[in-house]
Amino acid sequence: MKQITLKPINACEKVFNLLEKKKLVRTLKPTRKAIITRTKTGTVDILYTSRKNFGSHRLMCIGKRNTKVQLCYHKDNEDLFFLNPGNIEYKPLYLVFAVDKIDVFLKKLKDDELKNSDFITVKIMYNNINFGFFTVLKNTVHCEITTEDNNKQHPIFFVSESSDLKNNKVPHKNLKFVISGEL
Repeated sequence: MKQITLKPINACEKVFNLLEKKKLVRTLKPTRKAIITRTKTGTVDILYTSRKNFGSHRLMCIGKRNTKVQLCYHKDNEDLFFLNPGNIEYKPLYLVFAVDKIDVFLKKLKDDELKNSDFITVKIMYNNINFGFFTVLKNTVHCEITTEDNNKQHPIFFVSESSDLKNNKVPHKNLKFVISGEL
């Protein structure tokens, strides 16, 4: 029997550049489309969508430029990855959560019962081992927003979800959202 000796080396940029060049891996880096987007709300750049016969999902790179809250929800889970391998100085990114799932939220919205305590807004921490990636569970009302500051790169992050997952917007024209005490 032939023996193969494996010699482990440390993961580093040089090694992963070689793996990418050989088309063996794809590291999570902001895409050009996400970086240069100039649209009002940002862009979604789909990195890949798996084939349905393997259990279809997709991985996306998001360039977020939206400064106004537009709440939405999904009927299934989505995974968010707040990674910044290039240590780019991004504008702040906030993730707004309603504390109730969509059914209760819609009732409160209809009955004009929503108040400040019905929302939690989190300033995203990039490259954080504990809070830099997590799953937003189905029927969670949420959105991502950034600030108006034009002197910094708009935030970029990654999302993995089912390939047919829809973004269900929640109309809320009777609500005005204001961020107070920005971190």
